[in-house]
Amino acid sequence: MVVPLSRFRGSLARPRGAALVDALISTPDTEGAVAALSVPELYFLIKEVGFNDTTELIAFATPDQIRGCLDLDLWDRDHLQDEAVRPWLAGLIEAGYEKLGEVWSNLDSELSALLLSRWTRVYDLSVEEEPPPDSDLPIYTTPDTFFAVEILAEDETDSRMTMQLLEDLYRSDLIAARHMLMASRTEPPAELEEMSYRWRTGRMADLGYVDFYDALEVFRPLDPASITIDENSADTVGAIADGDEARVPRNLPAIMADAVAGQSFLARALERVVDADQEQRLETAIVYLVNHVLSASRVSPGDAEAAQAGAEHSIATLSLGLETVSGGDLDRAAAALQSVSLIRLHRAGFTATLRLGRLARAIAPRAASAAYEDRVLMTALLRARPFLPDGGGLRAFGSVADVRMAAERLTRLALRIAIAQEALGVDLLGLAELPEPRPDLDDFVRTALARALAGGQATAEPLGNDEIPKNFGPVPRESATLALIARLDDAGVIGGREYLNDLIDSWLYELEQTLGALTGDPDPRFVTGVLLRITRD
Repeated sequence: MVVPLSRFRGSLARPRGAALVDALISTPDTEGAVAALSVPELYFLIKEVGFNDTTELIAFATPDQIRGCLDLDLWDRDHLQDEAVRPWLAGLIEAGYEKLGEVWSNLDSELSALLLSRWTRVYDLSVEEEPPPDSDLPIYTTPDTFFAVEILAEDETDSRMTMQLLEDLYRSDLIAARHMLMASRTEPPAELEEMSYRWRTGRMADLGYVDFYDALEVFRPLDPASITIDENSADTVGAIADGDEARVPRNLPAIMADAVAGQSFLARALERVVDADQEQRLETAIVYLVNHVLSASRVSPGDAEAAQAGAEHSIATLSLGLETVSGGDLDRAAAALQSVSLIRLHRAGFTATLRLGRLARAIAPRAASAAYEDRVLMTALLRARPFLPDGGGLRAFGSVADVRMAAERLTRLALRIAIAQEALGVDLLGLAELPEPRPDLDDFVRTALARALAGGQATAEPLGNDEIPKNFGPVPRESATLALIARLDDAGVIGGREYLNDLIDSWLYELEQTLGALTGDPDPRFVTGVLLRITRD
């Protein structure tokens, strides 16, 4: 039986990068193929491949698509980064004055006037204004002889580009160009920037890039038990399609498709969604979710590298929430995807990581002397949005197994802290104030076990030479184990006891490796893992 390729797998199987650009340009209907791309798809494709190799793509893009790309690329919060428009402008100039004029006239009038006000100084010749006679800046006199325009560019390339922009705008629509120059000359730049940002903010909200405080909803804790598979809260997205289809993300942009790919629980659940309309809605909803997360993280939408990291984090958290809510059942997960809001599923996944963060905060003050791996884990979990150490970096929690693994490591650490502090009486808070080098957390329990192996009491005071164990056989090991357990029982340490035997076995093994080969009195300078009393002759 041949199984049709799902829409989701189709997104993953499509050409990427330069291969996709070549495929789009080579198709018989290049204009239609490019127009079918959503703004995020087009933008990240151009950013991935580079402006030099996508000028044909820019030439075929619709004015709405170009405006959307500029919305993504030109702003740092509420400040216009006007130099970022130069590569787009170069591509439009190469496409010809008709294309440039068509795109420029589709920009918000405030934005076009603001750009011209930053790049030029306009003199109205009709009222006998003249550029300073000693000015060494290039001057462009408009074909209608109404204006003399000083070009303020810092280098010759930008100067020529601005000159060509003015020339092409006048060739395309003299009256519109005249109005733009007049607005750039008379309107206060701060007001132009504010209005441009307002228009841009509205369009970005349609793509899911909502206000920072509204976007924080994706990180509001939510008890997974409050979500039901058939609750009918599924996101309604794509409502702006009529009349402005370019802004609706119909397919996952490559950076998001890559984040979903693989054998994650989310990817496997998506494979079970077979309704074409639901597949379409889910791809769009994933884009909206990721964009909410980027807004809540104050990530610039045009920062491709940060956007990819944000996509990986949000999709991993979504997968965790879906697995948690569905109990790991893929059929229930597929049903949940079609009925439950992705934002609610993301919140459920994030809540699971917050619980780990709360446990980490509870034990952090006493974990300063824990092993390096433990401290790395604690640092990752104590972030505002908890992460999981992975090799030399960090990654988002993406599965219930990730949560269980981190929870087990925290529980084992909490038990080790309780043994040292509650059972052996070590002042871990005071220890944290001591300068380096200081004893490691497990040095105290290994010391207690070593003393018990030698027939003494299981206490954490440094060992004397006569307290170094010589016998690591079964009987001393059992005796030392029982002695430490008795100390825990006396102190009322209960939590994490399921890991106690494994921990004791590892400590006893380390003691045998450290002390079993000694032939004489140990030198504290060269023995690690236990506390030794320094004796002086």
